Amino acid sequence: MAPPPPPHATVPETNASEDPTSEEYEYARDVEINEGKLQASAENAVDTNDEMEALAKTVEEGFVEHGPRDQYRSKMTKRRKERVNKFNEWIGVKAQEWKDASKAKEAELYNDEKLSAKALIHQATKVISEPREYQLELFEVAKQKNCLAVLDTGSGKTLIACLLIRHTLNQELESRLQGNPKRVTFFLVDSVNLVFQQTAVLSCNLDAKVGRYYGDFMDSQRMWNIETWKEILAEDQVIVMTADVLFNLLTHNFVSIANINLMIFDEAHHAKKNHVYARIIRDFYLHVPDEKRPKIFGLTASPVDARTNVVQAATELEKLLHSQIVTTSDLSLLQSAIRRPDEKVMKYEKLKAPEDTPLTAKMRQKYGTIKAIRKICTYSNEASAELGSWCADRIWIYALSETEAVKMQRRQERDHALQMNYKGQHYGIEFNRVKHEVTKEEVEKLDAELAKIREAHDFVKTCNFPPPKFTADDTSSKVLQLYRVLKTLYSKSDQKRTIVFVTKRFTARVLYDLLKDVSPNCKLGYIMGSRAGEGGDEHYTFRRQMLSVSRFRRGKLNCLIATSVAEEGLDVPDCNVVIRFDLYSTMIQYIQSRGRARHANSIYLHMYEEGNNAQFKMINDCLGAEKVMRDFCQSLPENRQLDKHGVEHKSIKSKECSYVEPTTGAKLTYASAQNIICHYVGNLEDDGTDVSQETYYVRPVTGGRFICELMLPANAEVKYIVGPEMPNKAQAKRAAAFNMVIELRKAGGLDEYLLPKMKLKSRPKYANARLALDEKKTNSYRWRKKPNFWKLEKGSPPPAMLWLTIILLDLPEDMWHGYPMKPFGILTREKLPDIPNFPIYGSKGQEITVKIVRMSQPLQITYQMLLVLDSFIDRVFFDLFNKHFVYSYDTTRYWFVPLKGTYSDYKDLSEECDGKSIFNWELLLEAYWNKQRQWDPETDDPKDLENKFLIDRVDRSKRFLVHRHVPGKKGSDPATLGLRPGASYRNIQDFAYNFGKKKKWAAMRWQLPSAETEPVFLSENLLHRLNFLIPPNDHEIAADLTVEIVPSNFTISMIPATYIRALMCFPCISTRIDAYLHAWELTKQLGLGDMSLAISLEAITKDAENTDQPEALQVNKVKGMGNNYERLEFLGDCYLKLGTSIALFCVDRENEFHMHVERMTLICNQNLFKSAKVLGIPAYVQTRGFSRRTWYPDMVLLSGKKTKELIKDSSHTLGDKTVADVCEALIGAALLDKGMDGAAKMTSSILLTDRHKVECFEDYYKAYIKPEYQTAAPTAAQIKLADDIFRQFGYRFKSPKLLMSAFTHASNPFSWEKVPSYQRLEFLGDALLDLAVVEHIFRTYPDKDPQWLTEHKMEMASNKFLGALCVELNLHSKIRKVGSQLDHSIIDYTQTITDIRENSNRIDYWREKGSPVAPKLLSDIIEALVGAIFVDSEFNYSLVEKFFNDIIAPYFRDISIFENAAAMHPSTYITRKMQDMQCHNWSFETENFRPDDDEEKIITALMIHGEIFSYGKETSARQGKFIAAENAVAKIEEMGHEAFEKLCTCMPGQLELKKAAVEAMRRDVDLAKAYIDDE
Repeated sequence: MAPPPPPHATVPETNASEDPTSEEYEYARDVEINEGKLQASAENAVDTNDEMEALAKTVEEGFVEHGPRDQYRSKMTKRRKERVNKFNEWIGVKAQEWKDASKAKEAELYNDEKLSAKALIHQATKVISEPREYQLELFEVAKQKNCLAVLDTGSGKTLIACLLIRHTLNQELESRLQGNPKRVTFFLVDSVNLVFQQTAVLSCNLDAKVGRYYGDFMDSQRMWNIETWKEILAEDQVIVMTADVLFNLLTHNFVSIANINLMIFDEAHHAKKNHVYARIIRDFYLHVPDEKRPKIFGLTASPVDARTNVVQAATELEKLLHSQIVTTSDLSLLQSAIRRPDEKVMKYEKLKAPEDTPLTAKMRQKYGTIKAIRKICTYSNEASAELGSWCADRIWIYALSETEAVKMQRRQERDHALQMNYKGQHYGIEFNRVKHEVTKEEVEKLDAELAKIREAHDFVKTCNFPPPKFTADDTSSKVLQLYRVLKTLYSKSDQKRTIVFVTKRFTARVLYDLLKDVSPNCKLGYIMGSRAGEGGDEHYTFRRQMLSVSRFRRGKLNCLIATSVAEEGLDVPDCNVVIRFDLYSTMIQYIQSRGRARHANSIYLHMYEEGNNAQFKMINDCLGAEKVMRDFCQSLPENRQLDKHGVEHKSIKSKECSYVEPTTGAKLTYASAQNIICHYVGNLEDDGTDVSQETYYVRPVTGGRFICELMLPANAEVKYIVGPEMPNKAQAKRAAAFNMVIELRKAGGLDEYLLPKMKLKSRPKYANARLALDEKKTNSYRWRKKPNFWKLEKGSPPPAMLWLTIILLDLPEDMWHGYPMKPFGILTREKLPDIPNFPIYGSKGQEITVKIVRMSQPLQITYQMLLVLDSFIDRVFFDLFNKHFVYSYDTTRYWFVPLKGTYSDYKDLSEECDGKSIFNWELLLEAYWNKQRQWDPETDDPKDLENKFLIDRVDRSKRFLVHRHVPGKKGSDPATLGLRPGASYRNIQDFAYNFGKKKKWAAMRWQLPSAETEPVFLSENLLHRLNFLIPPNDHEIAADLTVEIVPSNFTISMIPATYIRALMCFPCISTRIDAYLHAWELTKQLGLGDMSLAISLEAITKDAENTDQPEALQVNKVKGMGNNYERLEFLGDCYLKLGTSIALFCVDRENEFHMHVERMTLICNQNLFKSAKVLGIPAYVQTRGFSRRTWYPDMVLLSGKKTKELIKDSSHTLGDKTVADVCEALIGAALLDKGMDGAAKMTSSILLTDRHKVECFEDYYKAYIKPEYQTAAPTAAQIKLADDIFRQFGYRFKSPKLLMSAFTHASNPFSWEKVPSYQRLEFLGDALLDLAVVEHIFRTYPDKDPQWLTEHKMEMASNKFLGALCVELNLHSKIRKVGSQLDHSIIDYTQTITDIRENSNRIDYWREKGSPVAPKLLSDIIEALVGAIFVDSEFNYSLVEKFFNDIIAPYFRDISIFENAAAMHPSTYITRKMQDMQCHNWSFETENFRPDDDEEKIITALMIHGEIFSYGKETSARQGKFIAAENAVAKIEEMGHEAFEKLCTCMPGQLELKKAAVEAMRRDVDLAKAYIDDE
C-alpha cells in the first residue's frame, strides 16, 4: 500500500504506458512554493507531450538567435539593400561553419591533455560584474566586527571577501608604520580545488602576494620547518590553504594566531563539533587575548548543513566561529541580483524491489566468499532497483577491470597480512605484535582467493553486455524518466547546460555509460570527488575535475552527471537545467545545487518516487527549512540585516528638502531625485567601463545614522558625491541623489527641466564629422608675391644707410664647369634676418651650399653712390636678364654690388668689416660711365675680350661667356663646335651671326666685317637655366656648350663673365630668400620671430597636391622648394594634442568626458582652419617654386617681356585641410626649434582662445591648482605603492595619493582611497606618451616620410603593446577596482601573453600569431602612470622622456622588425586601394552574430560588387573592421594586385587607360623639358 501524500500536496496519478517509447507519461508538474510547502494541482495538469515541449521551449527562450536588424532598411538605396541582403544570406550559410571553426580553434588553444590544473582553474575566476548595494553594505559591517555572511549561492560572497582583504591589507600597512609586527590574512577552505580557485580569484583582485598551501604541497620536509614558515609569513600577504594545514601549523606553533590579521572561512557551515574550522577557533583562537585575535569573516549560503533545527544550528554556528550572522531579512530580495530557477517536481513510477541480476547471482554464487566481491554484489543489487538491470551488470565491468582486479588482489593480500598481526606503523607510533607463524594452509588459502579474483576478472571479460534498450526490463522507471527529459531537452539544440546530481560515484559513472548517446546534441560527461576510489570505485583526479569543469564551461560538454562535489567549491558556469536525480538530504545541499541554475529561464527539477513519502517529505522539509531560515533572518536585530533601516518616519518626510528651477518651475524633491538620476544615467553612452549604472554605497556612521556615496559612470559630468548623514538608509540614498541632481544641474548635465542634456545614444554615427574638414574642399586665397620686407611707401626718401649682405658659395668652382666666379652682395634698406644656408646645384649636379652673410653695421650711402649703384643694377638686369626697370628712391628694393677678390677671400669674413672697403669700385664706376660697347678691330686687343660677357646685338637671348682667344683661327674657318644636327654654316662667322635663328642675317644694320680678319674666341653658350634649386637633368649635364664665335655680332657688357656666372644664381637665391622672408614675417606675426627660418619655411611649404603621400605618388610635385610641411605637421599635431590636454587638465577638475570634447573642439581641423583665416596664414603658404617670370623685383618695367604671371591677380588655391595642417606644422616647427616653450607659445597664437593662453611651458604649471586629495596625507597602502614604484622605476612620488589615483578604476568608491579615478591622468598621459613616441621617431629617423612616421608611431603606442608592457611590468596587479567584469579578460590575457612571452624568442612577442587583444584598461594604466609622474614632478616633461627611453624605447631599437606591421593601417590601405581603382561598389558591412551561448560577436565583412571578399569576427565593430581589412590585405598579397583589381567592374579597362594616360603625360613633359632646354 502506497504511503499517503504529504500535507498540502496533491500528487496527480501517473498514466505512463508500459511501452517506454510512449509519449503518454507523467512528466513535470508546475509547482508553487508557498510558505515553504510544495503544492501541485491536478487540475492544472496538461497533456504530457505539451508539458515536455513547454519545458523545452522555456529553456530554449534564452538561446534565440536574433536576426539582422532592419530598422533602417527603409532608407537604404536599392544597391545597398541588395548588398545587405546578400551579406545576411552569407552569414546564414556560414553560421555553422563558424561554429565548427570556433570549436576547432578552441580545441587547439585549450588542448586538454596539455593544460595543467592551474591553467584550467585560471579559465574561470570571474566574481561578479558590479558591486551591488548589499555587497557594499555587508563589507562595511565586516570591517567593524566578526560576521558570517549568509547569502545565496551566486550572490557574490567572494567579492565581499576580496574587498575585506584589501581593506585589511591597508590597515596592516598602517599598523606596520606604527612599528607593529607583521600579520597575514588566511583564507581557509575545505578542499584542494578551492585552494586553486580562490587563489586565482584573489590574485586577480588584489595587489598583494598570494600564497597557496594544501596537503600534497606540505609533504616535503622543507614545509615542516619553522624557518620556512618565517620566510613565508614575511613574504606572503595573503595565504589560501586548506584548514587542516593551518590547524597543523598552529599545533606545531609554526604559525600563531597572533600572526593572523584576518581569517576567512569559506563554506563556513561545515564548522560544527570536531570539524577543523571549529577546532581552530576552540583550540587556538579563544586562547589569545582579544587584542591579538584576528577578525573573522565566514561565507556560507546557509548556516545549516544537516537536517536539524535551523535556529539552533545558526546560533551554535555563531558561537563556534565567534561571529554574528549578517544577511538580508528576506533572501528573496536577492532575486534582483541572482536569477532564481523555476522549480518543478517530477515523479517517476515506484521502483522495483532490489534483486540480483543473473550475472550478479552467478558472481555471488561462485565468488561470494571474497569480501571485495561480496561488496560489489551489494552495489549491484541496490543498483538493480535504483537504476535497472543494465546498470547493475555494468558495475561489474568497472569493478573487475584489469586495473581494479590488480588493486583488489593487493587489498586482499594486505587484509591477510593484517590478520597475521604483522607489525604496523602509523604516524610514528609502533604497535606490539603477537608473533605468529604462517601455516601452509593459510598461504594456500590466500593463493586460492587471489586466483578467484583473477578468475572473476576473466569471467566478466567473457560476458556479453548488450547495449541498453531503455525498457522497463533493463532500466528503472527513474532512469527512464531522466532519459526522456534529456532526450527532450536536447532534441533540437545543443545550446543548453544541464547538471544531473547523484549521490553515489558508481551512479555517476554508470549513468554516463548509459546516456552518453541519448542525443547527438547532448555532450555528456561526469564529475565526482577526487578522493581515491576503493572497491572497484574509480580514482578521479583533481586535474580531471578541473578538466571536466573547463570543458563544461567552454561547451565541449553541455550535460554533467555530478556527485555532491559540484554543489560547492567548483566554479561551475550558470546552468539552464538542474536535475536532482538523487534528492538532497539537507537544506544546504538543496540551496547549493539550486544555485547552479542561475541562467535566464532556468529550471530546477526535483525527482521523487511515486508514493515515497520520505522523499516527498524531504522536499517539503528543505523548503520549510528555508522559510524558517528567512524567518530567522527577519528576527535578527536590525543592525545585522542589510535591508533594514529603510522605514521612513513622518517626521523625516516633513523635513525633506526641495528645489525649484527658477526658469521653468521644475521641482526636485527627495522622492523624485533617484528617478531623475536613473533617467540621466540611462541617457549616457556606455563607455565600456565596469560601471554602467548608478551605484549607491551606504555605510553606517556614529549615532546609528547613515551616509550614502553615489557613484555615476565615468562619462557623467559629476562622477560621485557623498550625501549628508541621515537616520536611515533609504533617506541617505535619496539625500545623495538629491545633491547629485543639484550638482549635475550646475555642471550642465541636466537642462532647466531637469532632463538629461546628453542624449548620446541617439547621436549620429558620424557625429564628429562636423569637426573635420573635407579634404577635397578648396578655396582661393591671396598669394603674397613678395614679402613685406621689400615693400616701399610711395615717395620714400633716398636711403642714407644701406645694409650689406654677401652671398657666398662653398664650392664655386663646381658651379660652372670649373670656370671662375667672383662674389657679389646686395644692399638693402633694412637688415635681412638670419637666412639659413641652403643648397643649389652646379652644372654637373653637384650640391653647392649658399651662405648668406650679413654685415653687422649699416653703410652710409651718398647720393653719388646711389647713382653708381643704380647704374650697376640696371646693367645687370638689362644685360643678363633683358629687363629694364624704372629706378627711383621709392621703387628700388635692393642693389647689387660686386666684391673684390675671390670666394676664398671671404671664408673667414668678419661681420664687423667695413663693407665699402670690399666693393669693386673700379667695376662699379666703369659700368656707370660705360654702359656697353662693341668690338673695335682697330683698337681692341683680342686678349682684352677674354672673360667678357657678349650679347647678340639683334637677339639679346643669345649670350656667350668668352673663355679665351684662339690664335691662328679666323672667322672664315669652318664651324665645328656647338652645331645642331642638320644645321650647316659656311664658317665660324656665319655660325656666330645666325646660331639659333630662323632667318639668317635678319635685322643686321651694320657692315659685316671680313671673315678673314675677324679673330675667333672659344666661348660658352649661356643658356637660360636659372633654377639652380633643382639638380640639372641628364640632358643638361651631358650638353657641350662650347662654341667658337667672332666678336663683331655682339655687344660687350661691362660686367665680366666671372660676375655674370655668380649673378646668374641670383634669381633662384632671391626666390629662396623671399620664401624665408614670408616665413619670417608670419612667425613674427605669431610672436616667434626669432625661430629658425629653415624650419619655419618648411612649416608653410606645400609642394604637391597630395603632400601626405610618398614622393613617388605625389601629384603636381614642384621641385626645388625644400622639405614640405608634412613631417612638421605630424609633430605639431601631437604637441597640439598635448598642449590642449595640459591646459584643460589644469582647469577642468571633474569631467574627463568633457575634457575629451573640449580638446576635440580645440584641435579639430575646422577650428584650426577658422583661426588660420583670421590670422591670414593661407597667404603665406608657399605653393609655387621658382618661376623665371616672377622672381624679379616688384618694379615698373620699361622694357622686356611681360608675362601673364606678372599681370594677373596673385592668388592660389588651397584645400581647407591643408590650411589646418599648416597650423599644426607651425606648432611642430616651434617645438623643433624652440622646444616646449616655443610650441606652447605658438599653440596659443594659433588657437586664439582663452582656454589656451600660455606664453611658455612653465605657464601650464602656474595655472595648475593642486586638488585637495593630492596634498592630503597618504595612507600606508598608498605609501607602499609609492615605494614599489620607486623601486621599479626610480621615481619617488611626492604625492602617493596622486600615484594611487593612477591605479584607481572608476568603479572604486571614492571614500575608500579618497582619490579620483585614473581617467583624467590617463587623458593627460596618453598625450604625453604620444609626444614622447613622436619626438623619438621624428628625431631618430629624419629621412622618413610622414606616412612611415605615422605607421610606426601607431605600433609603438598601440594598445596591444602597452597592454603587454603593463603585464610584463606587473602593473595590472596594482589596479584598484570593485567588480570583475574585466577580471576574467585580464586574467585570460595575462596568462596567454605571459605564456607567449616565455615561449617566444622575439622582442615583439605581443605580435606573435595568436596573441590576444589586450583589455584597454591595461594600456590606460601605463598612460595614467605617465600622467601621474608628469603632474607630481610639477610638469617636468624630461621625466616622461626618461620613462619612454628607459621602458619603451628598448623594444624598438631595431625598427626594421616592425616594418611590415607598420606598413599601413589595414582599413586605410583598403580604402585607398579602392579609391585608386575608382571602385564605387564596395563597403564594410556589419552585423551581430551569436555563435553559441558565449558572448555575442560582431561580424564585419568587406564586400566588393556584392561578393564577400574577407571578414572579421570580434566583440566590437571597430575590431571587426580591422580584422576584415587585415585579412583582405593578406588575401590581396596572396592573389596578386592585378587579379584583385580585376574584381572591380565599375569601369572595364580603366586601370590600363589610366596607366597609359600617365605614361603619355610623362613623355609629353620630357619633350617639353627638352624643348625648353634647347631654347
